[in-house]
Amino acid sequence: MRKLLLLPLLLAAACSGKPEPAALPEMARLELYSYSPAASLEDRIGLIPERLLEIYRQIDGKPGYKPYLPTPGEKALLLEYLALMPPAYGRVFREKCAGLYFVEGLTGYGVTSWVVDGAGRLYFTMILNPAALRETLSETMTSRERSCFIPESGQAVAVDAGAKYKGLAYALFHEAAHALDYIEGVTPYTDQDQPERYRAAAKPDGGLFTETWESYSKPFPRNDFLFRDKITFYGFGGGPRIELSDAYGAYTGLAGSPFVSLYGAKSWAEDFAELTAYGLIAGKLGQPYSVTLSLKGAKSSVFEPMKGAAARRAEAALALAEKL
Repeated sequence: MRKLLLLPLLLAAACSGKPEPAALPEMARLELYSYSPAASLEDRIGLIPERLLEIYRQIDGKPGYKPYLPTPGEKALLLEYLALMPPAYGRVFREKCAGLYFVEGLTGYGVTSWVVDGAGRLYFTMILNPAALRETLSETMTSRERSCFIPESGQAVAVDAGAKYKGLAYALFHEAAHALDYIEGVTPYTDQDQPERYRAAAKPDGGLFTETWESYSKPFPRNDFLFRDKITFYGFGGGPRIELSDAYGAYTGLAGSPFVSLYGAKSWAEDFAELTAYGLIAGKLGQPYSVTLSLKGAKSSVFEPMKGAAARRAEAALALAEKL
């Protein structure tokens, strides 16, 4: 998930404490999506509504965004990957997914947003980048990781997550975790700009997030590390803001933290999504997960974040979903 600058109306609603449905931004209204609870999940994987596409073009400043209709085989692959997740995910997708779309040229690999009906009941929509259908898992993860750093000639960062699965596995696992979080309240709340009225009631997490994070995007001091406050991805947040030559310090700090990735160190919502993704990729699916830094004048450094506390927390994140 990435931060969406929805509309001024959303900020007004969030500040009021008791927003009315009429004050919701257009993209948060279920009627925009022609949602039918009787439609199969496969039938809800289709072309993005033109009005929603235009909203995203405006939000991201990307007039070139184009709708992409997945082939029957690509739909089948998405459903196959979804079936690899704990059963609660399939249930939430069947019951609460208002639409799942692909957008060519999307900044990043996916975005999941909350939606409500006239009675204030929560649903979600998901947009994925079709590049993840073409790339290997390692290619997708490397592309994502490189966007965190200011490029420097002769220096590089690469992620090895194997080539058995498509990048779609990461995009779907990560975004599906946000969907589950929106609907079931796994973390205290998924989106800090979401009006409280439209948040799912948080469930006990056994301290997985409440004992790791002091607030939404601020971990307790014992879990913080060098450069964490400068982490950005895909050019959002004024990024990239970390020199590639400083990547060694960032990954060394990550290795001593409870987080499974730099992305997961951004907030408790991203923490849950990354723990879920890597818990499945490196845990259940048995794929590698390592980050290699090649810096000028230094021997290549290899980091394996799914070792130690991060691995235990990834197991705990999947266990939380298994109980839902």
